[in-house]
Amino acid sequence: MAKEKIYGEVLNLRIDEAMSKEVKRIAAKDGAAESEVARRLLEWGIEAYRAREVALLQLPYDRDNAFDEHGDPMVLRVRAVWTHFDPSDPDFA
Repeated sequence: MAKEKIYGEVLNLRIDEAMSKEVKRIAAKDGAAESEVARRLLEWGIEAYRAREVALLQLPYDRDNAFDEHGDPMVLRVRAVWTHFDPSDPDFA
């Protein structure tokens, strides 16, 4: 059985009504507590943000913004991709 995480920090977070409804909808669909759903969504958002940071750092060092070599703006697209699950992978721990 997987070891349960113990959370010691509390974050009071203000969200708008639409976001609250969406968290509640997902929680009801997944049969999970709203706080667990919110935690999972926040974790995914942090992962997406960090992936964006990595992508920006991979731009050539002499560019401090997301424009290509012709000056055209670039956009970072984030998408979910199904991959093989390896339980020994530390990213899944």
